Amino acid sequence: MLTAVVGCGVPEQPADPSPVPEQETLRAAEAEAALLTPPAGCTEITMGELTNGIERTPVQYGPQPTYVGTFSDQGDPAAADVARIRLDVNTQPGLYDLATGGTNLFTCEQCVWGVQDSGTSTARTFVAESGSLLLALKVSPQQTIGALANVTLRQSVAAPPLSAPYTGTAPVAGGECRWIRFATWNTVRQGGCDPREGSLTANIPGHTCVASNRAADDGTLERSLGTKTHGEACTYTAATSEYELATTDCAEGFACTTAWGAPSKCMATCDFMAADPGCPTGTVCGVQGLCQEQAVQVAAGFDFDPALIGEQCTLGYAEFCGAEGARGVCLDLGGTGRGTCFPYKRARSECGSGEELGFVSYPLASGGYDRSYGFCYPDGL
Repeated sequence: MLTAVVGCGVPEQPADPSPVPEQETLRAAEAEAALLTPPAGCTEITMGELTNGIERTPVQYGPQPTYVGTFSDQGDPAAADVARIRLDVNTQPGLYDLATGGTNLFTCEQCVWGVQDSGTSTARTFVAESGSLLLALKVSPQQTIGALANVTLRQSVAAPPLSAPYTGTAPVAGGECRWIRFATWNTVRQGGCDPREGSLTANIPGHTCVASNRAADDGTLERSLGTKTHGEACTYTAATSEYELATTDCAEGFACTTAWGAPSKCMATCDFMAADPGCPTGTVCGVQGLCQEQAVQVAAGFDFDPALIGEQCTLGYAEFCGAEGARGVCLDLGGTGRGTCFPYKRARSECGSGEELGFVSYPLASGGYDRSYGFCYPDGL
């Protein structure tokens, strides 16, 4: 499991490895769950495979990591029973009590819920009121391995706040319940990595962690076999088997990409949330964790405003304000025609009292979206 994460070469028929700690933890949790019985009046259900943002078609990166799959059918067999798990970006490996969320999708930080007969007039929502969520391994916010055990989901209805970006739920008195004995998920992909500064996979020697989403907190490793640096034409060679990584002739820390147009060029990677993103002179850290000249980004439709965090902007909206190492977004929440520079954040837990995590939504090909760029703003709640 860990070998795949760092992208090391693996033989076509690898020897059986010794169990890694997270596997042992999951096995122990499953053994305990096997001895349990469903709560009185609850129907036992199972959970299928979950997918993260880049694994869905079309790609759907939410403002916080949300894994989506299905529960076993309990209603109309022609309609899907959708399963969802939402974590805070900063959720760390450990055991979490789902009762702390209060059966409320607005207040929970680790959320589990399902929608029976999703998309129909008879759809019903079930939100976890108790049980355990075990986050066993975290490669990036989008790439994790975990389990649910002894989870009771209670029939719930919409409750304030009723508008985006996060809405509430409340349990139905005497409502139906569903019960999950034990279920696991695994959204880690071959060569997966976390581009954020300080992560274990951001700076592996001889490799580059190339961001997969706009806010650059999910990525895939490439083998960096050359010496080419920012702006030089490069060659990208796709992996030839599931056990290998793609290779480039760029130096370590440079992605071979067409993100800013063909032909492929080596571009310095960066973390826009780092105190010093480390971009080459004349460039700034932009979307997709890549350094680029500000003028090029502006020409591509990404506006920059000189206002610093907390200051009034010249523009009503601009994707970037502040300075390198302290970036924000200009938003005109009061309808004055001039925005305020709100600080970019990745995690909802990083917003203070009376604040909420908003998001910038970027449309993607085939109807997908990327909402991983977050910002804290005063919501009055």
